[in-house]
Amino acid sequence: MKRFLLPALLALATATSVQAGSHGKNRQQPRELSAPIVRLTPVIKKNADALELTTEQRADLQAWLSTMPAKRKALEAEALQARAALRSAILTGAPEAERAALAQRVGDYEVKLVTMRGKCVDHWRAALNADQFAQALSILQGK
Repeated sequence: MKRFLLPALLALATATSVQAGSHGKNRQQPRELSAPIVRLTPVIKKNADALELTTEQRADLQAWLSTMPAKRKALEAEALQARAALRSAILTGAPEAERAALAQRVGDYEVKLVTMRGKCVDHWRAALNADQFAQALSILQGK
């Protein structure tokens, strides 16, 4: 599977580089990182009253918000640096082995970010009661 992942990541990085370079000043740049699969924490924060969070749950939410976004942003910054290094290697014609190693690094950061988001959902599944969690998912899904 890794044999197919590296060429796909290289193609994606190249396409992103070309696409980014083809946009005019007034056009929005494409997202450099993939979009989050799930963003549950902002839903819980915005709907704390509707979810009827307890005092303990509100304290948990505040503690989560005081630490986890910074950790995620730091990881995202590292992922952006890895993408920039790969982009540079591609554009400067670096050896294929170097580009493959950089592509693997980009993939590793994607896995870390996706895993971090999954752990976030697991946290809220444990911190909220079943009804609150179901309600949060409904809000997230626009139901």
